[in-house]
Amino acid sequence: MSICQEQKLEFNLVGQLLSFVIKDGYKIKYLRIIYSGREYWIKPDKEIRDRLNKTLTPGCWVDIRGIKKQCFKTGKLKLKAYSVERVALPNPAEIPISLPQSPPLKGKAPKASILVCQKSSCWKRGGQAICQALEGSLRDRGLEDKVQIKLTGCLKQCKQGPNVVVMPDKARYSRVEPERAIELVEKHFERDSPPGSAKGDLVPQESPATVR
Repeated sequence: MSICQEQKLEFNLVGQLLSFVIKDGYKIKYLRIIYSGREYWIKPDKEIRDRLNKTLTPGCWVDIRGIKKQCFKTGKLKLKAYSVERVALPNPAEIPISLPQSPPLKGKAPKASILVCQKSSCWKRGGQAICQALEGSLRDRGLEDKVQIKLTGCLKQCKQGPNVVVMPDKARYSRVEPERAIELVEKHFERDSPPGSAKGDLVPQESPATVR
């Protein structure tokens, strides 16, 4: 077994939060951060993970401090945050430059994703249950590595929540119930499923011009 020798250093960066990468329907596994024109996946420490969903929303700016580990042999970079604080839109001259231009943690994120509104109105109407149901459906079909579930900001249909957008199709669904997760996954990600598979009657709304 080969051993990857790592260099461990502290880092500090100010970047914009794109979205959360979710595990088990509600746990924040990574923060997707855009920094200096590149995307990085940063793993928050367990001690701060639970409060991030209450203080951060996609699109906000954050000041992150943590430990970076880089393998000498492969160049692979791992970033782990022990402090994440929301900040005002920074002046570019004030952004710390302490992170080397290294490849992103996981490379480019896959294009296929399911966006679930995390705002309080949708969340109270069953947003968390939707995340869990979608995650189970993807896992049962071996699609968990090909399709991401992302929490996003308001999708402008609060009274019709929970709201879901499937990318890259840009298909928007409202009032989605957990038991319909299987139909949604099959409709968009199992295009070659055998005849007779239950596709249901999920009908997307008009595709939004922009999904944020």
